[in-house]
This record gives sequence, C-alpha cells and structure tokens, in this order.
Amino acid sequence: MTARTCWSMCRLARNISKPGFAPSLMRANVPHSHTGSRRPPRELRTVCGRCGRMYSGFLKWTSPMTQRANIHYDTSAGFARGGAGRRFAHLRGYVDRRIWLSPAAAFALAICGVYAFAGLVNKFDPEGSTGSILVRLIIVLITIGSYVLLPAKLKSSTAALIPMKLFFVLYTCRLVENIYLSSISISPGPMMVFSVFFVTGVGATLLIASMDRAIRNADLIFVMNTLCVIFLIGLYLNRDVLFVSQDQRMTLDKINPIAMGHTAFAFLIYFFLVLGKTKKLTIQSAILGPLLLLVVVFSRSRGAYIAGAGALLVYILLLKGSKRVFAILGALVVAMAILASSGVELIDVVIARLQTINVDADQSTMIRSQLFAGAWSQFLESPVVGRYAVEMRFNFYPHNIYLESLMAVGALGSLPFAAHIVLALRSTVGIIRSGKFPLAAVLAAVLFIREAIAGLASGSLWGNSLFWVTSALTISFWYGYQGFLAKNRNPEIRAY
Repeated sequence: MTARTCWSMCRLARNISKPGFAPSLMRANVPHSHTGSRRPPRELRTVCGRCGRMYSGFLKWTSPMTQRANIHYDTSAGFARGGAGRRFAHLRGYVDRRIWLSPAAAFALAICGVYAFAGLVNKFDPEGSTGSILVRLIIVLITIGSYVLLPAKLKSSTAALIPMKLFFVLYTCRLVENIYLSSISISPGPMMVFSVFFVTGVGATLLIASMDRAIRNADLIFVMNTLCVIFLIGLYLNRDVLFVSQDQRMTLDKINPIAMGHTAFAFLIYFFLVLGKTKKLTIQSAILGPLLLLVVVFSRSRGAYIAGAGALLVYILLLKGSKRVFAILGALVVAMAILASSGVELIDVVIARLQTINVDADQSTMIRSQLFAGAWSQFLESPVVGRYAVEMRFNFYPHNIYLESLMAVGALGSLPFAAHIVLALRSTVGIIRSGKFPLAAVLAAVLFIREAIAGLASGSLWGNSLFWVTSALTISFWYGYQGFLAKNRNPEIRAY
C-alpha cells in the first residue's frame, strides 16, 4: 500500500474531509512513507486506522479546539472562532432558523435579560408585577426550549461541575432547615428565595453549562446587540424619572441603581471584547458604548465601578503578547475619547462616589461592615458545619457570598464552593490566555471575574444567578475542551 493510499484510509484524514474543513487541511506537505522517512520536528503523530502505521504531519493544521468547537460562524463575526472542524458542521441550519431558541439566546438572557427589559416594564406596568413575572417566565421558557431543541449529541457534561452541584445540595439543605425547621424568616420570603435559586440559579446554570458547544458567535452577537438596544430604549422612555435630580442616582421602580450599573457594565464588557473585530461591530461599539458608559457613571454604583473595572484589568493582564498591547491601546483610546467629550466631569462623578466608601460617614458602608462582622461572628460560633443562611441581627444576607457560605454551611460545607471557585479561576486563565475560544467563553470568563469581585460586597448565594451561570459555563468550556483532548489522546495545548 502506498503512502498516498494509506493516507486516504487514515481515520483522522477521513474526519477532516467533512464539511467545515478548509481544503488545505487535507494536504500533507511533508514527505514520508512506510519505509521510514524523516518526521518533521514539533509535529503530532497519529496511527492509521486501517494499517496501524505511524503518521505525522496533517494534525499540524487541525487543532483540538478546532475539532471541538466547530461552529459555522457568520463571516461578519468570524473572530475568536475556536477553529472550524467536524463537531458542529451539521449545526448551522438548526441554529440559524431558531435564533431566539438557541443556546446563545439562553446565555444572553441569563446574564442581562431580566434588567434589559426592566425599563419597558417600568414604563408600561409601573405599579404591578405582571410585566416582571412575564419577562422572567419567557426567559425560563426560552432556556428550557433551547435545551430541549438541541440534539442530545451536542449537549456536554464535565465532572468539574461536581463541586458546584454538591454545594447546591448542601446550601439547599441549610435553607430548608432554616425556613421550615427553625422557622427563620428569610427575606423576601421562602417562595421567592426558592424560585429564584432553583429556577434562575440552579436550573439555568445546569442547562446553559451543558450547551456550551452550541453557543455561536453570530447568534450571541445578535441577541446581545438586541438586548442592549432594548435596555437603552427602556431607560430613554423613563428619562423623566431617571433625571429628576442630578444629585441622585439613576434608578427606576423595576431596577435599582446597583442592578442598572452592573447591567450596563456587562454590555460595556461585551462591546469591549468585540471592539475592532469587524467594521460593523466597531461602529456599534462606538455608538452604544458611550451611552452605556453614561448609565454606568450616573447609576453611581460603587460596586459596578470597582467590579467592572477590575474584571477588565484582569482580562488585559491575562492576555498574551500583542493582544495585551492592543487591548491597552484600545482602553487608552476610549479614555482619551471620554476626556475629550466630557472633560473631567464623568471622572469627578466616579471619584466623588468612590470617596463615600467610609464606615463612619456612609450609611450603606456602615451597614455592610456590621453585616460582615455579624456573619463572621456566626461562622466562629459554628465553624465546622455552619448554622444560619442569614445574618441574624439584620435578618438579611450579609452582602458577601463568601462569608455567607461560611456562616451557612461552615468550613466543611464551603470546601466544594472553594473548589468550584478554584476551577472557575483556572478555566478563566486558560480561556483568556489561549485565545482559541468562542466569544461566549471569553465573555463568561470576564463576567465571572466581575461577579467574583462584586460578591465581596453585594449579592447573595441564592440570588446571584449570574455568578453561577458564568462560573459554570466557564468551567464547562475549559474542562470540556480538556476532556476532548484526553479523549482523543492529543497532547496539543493541554494546558496554559
């Protein structure tokens, strides 16, 4: 059998002939045969599925990320694609026809959907709760629908999510014990706590994390752009309420200043990631970015300032080589544009707001410090297994998810939570530094960093669904990729 004939019989050579692979991938520009030719340096070897002989060369053009994340992206969004390969070539028509029932829509709605529609709900249903309930119900149905419609062979799972699932069980047991056995009142009531935790937290997290392979760049870009426009239109329709007094924070009945600032910053992070990728996306970022920045600044949310800026800083520091340089230059250009357009007014607003972080002068900071102290004291009283899911003096969550974990399930129960965070951090570093993952993976990683920082002074374990969704999806992307490498016994890019 000649080398050319055996080449055509090779199992992986047959795979790369499937739709989605460039014709150049089928050419081996390295001469070799069964009789023993030289093997090129730094190339991977494979075994012919027909004759068992050793070959090398063609895997140089086909990376594992290419084979795992082969989603056919639109040409206008063909960046950070993760390659084009055999696993997703048949998904194109399925996703394109049902974009609002796609995994990308489920992910985008999970991270900013509720508050993106808050302005419209506040305008047309300011007094009642029907609009808010309807929005949440639609998001739940879209998430379930996208999961049901996705073929089973495209769903994934990873053992790296076991610590998170174990913590869910432990934390749920504590909530049940506190509410139903110890008769402890947890605001805003057991029905709201369990519905938010199980539906938008646990349920959405597990479903979206299992659909990581099917989140397409083109779909995610379309949905995120649409939600951003809806968010800004909703705020504009309520402009008479937003700017009643320029000395106060922007707020609405359906969205508080903290949520408004974090939602706007989530969109800002998204546009920062797509800035410069294509001409169309750059124009969209240039138009919508300044508007979002105004919302972030005048929401006067200190947590949004610190967590959002911290996440972008970590992202830039984790980039490698020229990508870091371009990201820094892009940030400088944006900063100069802000200074040129508004002078130092916006910066003064941010600095003035940050200077209010004072335990003695600011009531919010003082209450948070008392919540932290109370939560730590409760942890010390029962350090092994914990006792209460709320800070008992204020009967409220302590605005620190890490202290909340310690006081609720103790040091022993917090071990799975700590393991989950470590796995998410490892995944974040790998995704950002590799430069091979789709937009959804990078966006989830950066938003996880933001939520991990924001969790130090805001939010609760049962109510912070964005933390759970982004951390789980980040882990699913990274360790799903690592599992794919191990399954195919391929040492290329095993870790970063």
